[in-house]
Amino acid sequence: MVIGGIFENRLDKFEDLRRKLRRAGINKSLRMYLASAVFYGIVVGVSTTILFGFLFFFIGVNPIVAILLGIIFGISTYSGFFLYPSYQIGERKRLLEASLPTASSYMTAMASAGVTPDKIFMSLARDDIDLFIKEDAKKISRDIEIFNMDIIRALEAAARRSPSSKYSTFLEGIVSTFTSGGDLQMYFQSASEGLMRDKVATEKAFIENLGLMAELYLVACIVLPTFIVVVIAMMGLQGTFSHTTLTFVVIVLTLFIIPVLQAVIILLVDGLQPEE
Repeated sequence: MVIGGIFENRLDKFEDLRRKLRRAGINKSLRMYLASAVFYGIVVGVSTTILFGFLFFFIGVNPIVAILLGIIFGISTYSGFFLYPSYQIGERKRLLEASLPTASSYMTAMASAGVTPDKIFMSLARDDIDLFIKEDAKKISRDIEIFNMDIIRALEAAARRSPSSKYSTFLEGIVSTFTSGGDLQMYFQSASEGLMRDKVATEKAFIENLGLMAELYLVACIVLPTFIVVVIAMMGLQGTFSHTTLTFVVIVLTLFIIPVLQAVIILLVDGLQPEE
């Protein structure tokens, strides 16, 4: 409550973050999210300072370095809260688009039986189907059953909050076809074929990019650290660096730089990987 009060009169400056939270599906108020960013930034900063302070005390490194690292980690944690919604939007976009071809085929079968769009999404939300799009179908059903929206308004609202332009276009196509009296079965069938072609193309592109990621991992996480360690060892033998400096560099390389590089590459591969 105390931390959240800091942002009480400044929330209008974070409207872009508010929109990202909505698109990312993060069910937190903007005030609470900003308060959490500050709180965890302080916790991580203080914890890092204490941890590295004890470590540097035993190896003889200036404790001021621990304070600087604490500040860096704290600010990074705070900044991470602003980056996380964008990552979550990308993740939801990927999951939605991956489940869209299967869901479209399901809707085609339902439409062929004469089921209306509102009943199609209600059925999709209630059936035991392992698709990410089911979560959005539940929100559409909630808007219809609880908030008393008609199917047109519910689909338009879902299209606005969707992180995927492809999914938004799909929903807008349903609205256009339904309001114009078109054949929904033909629309779903045509959409399914196009979405399946896009999925095959995406998987081919991932296979090509995977080879590039493997080479990047080899250079950044194996060759580069090995080269740095060899150079440091040679400079240590020549007396260029003191023993304390060499120990500090090796600790930072081992505990920070290499794990960060590995995490970045893992996130890149995970972001590129198409869902089944």
